Amino acid sequence: MGPYKVLITHEVLSFARPVARDRQKILTFLDSLARDPFQRGDYEEKDQIGRLIQIKVIGQCALTFWADHAVNEVKVTRIEKADRE
Repeated sequence: MGPYKVLITHEVLSFARPVARDRQKILTFLDSLARDPFQRGDYEEKDQIGRLIQIKVIGQCALTFWADHAVNEVKVTRIEKADRE
C-alpha cells in the first residue's frame, strides 16, 4: 500500500491560522497521516452522518480528520484553535 493523499480544502485552510511554532508540527503530522492513515487522534466523535472522526491536538490547534480507505485519502475537515480548559 502506497501513501495516502491528505486532502485539505481551501475553505479549511482559510480559517486556520496556526502560530509559526505549530505550523511545522502540523505539517509533520500531516505527512505521518499519509504514511499511516490508521492513526487515532487524541479524541473521537461522530460527525453528522455517524462516521467516526478523529481530533488531534497539536500545539494550539485541533485538527479534525477521517480516513477514507476506499480511495486511499485522509480528509482534514477542520483546523481550529484547540479548546483547552
